[in-house]
Order: sequence, then C-alpha cells, then structure tokens
Amino acid sequence: MSEILLAGASGLIGSKLIKKLKQKNYTIVLLSTQKAKDNGKDILYWNPATGEFPTLDLKRFSACINFCGAGIFDKPFTDSRKRELLESRTKPIAFLQARFAEQNTKLPHFISASASGYYPNICLNELSEDSTPGNGFISELVKAWETAALGFETQAERVSVARIGIVMAGEGGFLNKLKAPMQFFAGAIPGSGKQIISWIHIDDLCDLFIHLMEKQLPGIYNAVAPTPDTLENITRYTGQKISRPVWLPNIPVFMLNLIFGKERAQLLLSSQHLKSDKIQKTGFSFRFQDSKSALNDLLA
Repeated sequence: MSEILLAGASGLIGSKLIKKLKQKNYTIVLLSTQKAKDNGKDILYWNPATGEFPTLDLKRFSACINFCGAGIFDKPFTDSRKRELLESRTKPIAFLQARFAEQNTKLPHFISASASGYYPNICLNELSEDSTPGNGFISELVKAWETAALGFETQAERVSVARIGIVMAGEGGFLNKLKAPMQFFAGAIPGSGKQIISWIHIDDLCDLFIHLMEKQLPGIYNAVAPTPDTLENITRYTGQKISRPVWLPNIPVFMLNLIFGKERAQLLLSSQHLKSDKIQKTGFSFRFQDSKSALNDLLA
C-alpha cells in the first residue's frame, strides 16, 4: 500500500485522518515539530523555521497532505501574531517543496488544507470555487496560503486545495466552544444568529481528503456539507441535545468587538453560503448532509 507523508497533522483533523488512513492500510509518516515525539520511524522531527529535516527518501511517497498553520482564533491579531499566522502556513510548504527539489523528486500528489476565509466575510450570494475572494486580513492570509500550495506544482504532478468550512467534531473545535458556556447555562448566540454557517462533519472532511487522493483530483474544492444552516439553528439545537436551553440575549456586535477585537470578532459574524457541487460531481457523497444529522451523531 502507498506511503503518505503528513505535515502539520497533529491537530483535530489530522489525528482523525491518520486513524482513517491506517484503517485503509496506508503507511503513514508524520512530520512533527515536536522533537520529543520523534520515534525514528513513523513520526519524524522537522522544523521549517530552523531548516531541520530528517534523513528521508522522499521518492517513497505517493502523496503529501499538508495541515500546517497556527490556530486562527487562538490569540489576538497583533502584528506579530498576524506574521506568525502567515509564516506558519506558507514557510512549511516552501521548505518542503525545496526538500523535494533537492532530491530531484516529483511528488505524485500534494494536497493542502485551506479555509472558507478565502471568500468575503459576509456575502448574500452562494459561493463556488470560482467566486471572487474577499478583502481584509483573513482573506489575504488564505490567498497567500493557497498561492504557496499551488506553487508546489513545480515539484508535484498534481495539487489539490480544500477550502474547509466550520468543522463539526465531537471533541475540540467549534462545537466544543459552542457547548462550553451552555454547560453552565450561559449559552448565548453571537450577533443576530442569522449568519449562514457552511460546516462539515469531521468524518466527511477526512473522507473528502482521502477521496481527493484516491481519485487523483487536482484543483480547488469547497470542503463543506451540502446544506448550510444559521448559527442560531445550530446553537439552539446543540442546546436541546445537551439539555441546556439557550435563554440569554444574543451577544451584540459591539460586545464581541470589545472581547475579541474587531478582526477576530468578524470570524464569529461571518455569513457565507459555500456550495459543495464541485466535489459532489466527482462522486463524493456526504454522510452528514444537514446540521441536525451531524449534531445527532456528535452529541449522541
């Protein structure tokens, strides 16, 4: 079975993807920036910032899947944090690309994560992969990320990019942050609640990455479920599932700006309806097509 190289896959999505790939008998090699995890076999230390890379024959790999990038919402958007967010996405790709070039190796398939932040923050139109990008820091960040990924074409036979929406998972991520205040009967909806959320169940997302790889599909794809929903609907149904009604008033925009800063608050107020037609036309089927089915599974 083929060997797959994973970069930056120690987080929520990457950990789930590794399990699914191993279930399908793929051999995995994970590049990790945590030196203590290096076992000399399937977890190898690398550090793009310091130029460190393991002794590794890159001709072994049929694909590389990239998730490198610091967490968008983790810290305030200071100038230094913005630089970190950019460099943590673009530098590892360039560094890895250079390693393939050094070994005069053409990778069969490079697949990179991207984000729905590529599109305008608030848009009334449905968004396909050909839609116009947005403005502002997040959109510029994602555009630079994708430019770096698509630049891998010089060292890869094909390149795929997945623009990921809000990921629904049982542990961590969006759903965990949504549930946390509800556990203390302090759940509230940010803004009007009418924001359109383009989401995807983590199982479908991992299957989508595997689908891109196995079907050898180049290009850019929206990685979102076919049926988006409003933030209010998702929040209230989550409350019902965990027996915690959402009874507090909605959090006004000015308060969100005070708490998170205007640029980070925009992430909570985004309203985007991404279309998933393109990936579905390649034969990919979503197990979880609406938010209720996803929440029923994750909150069972």
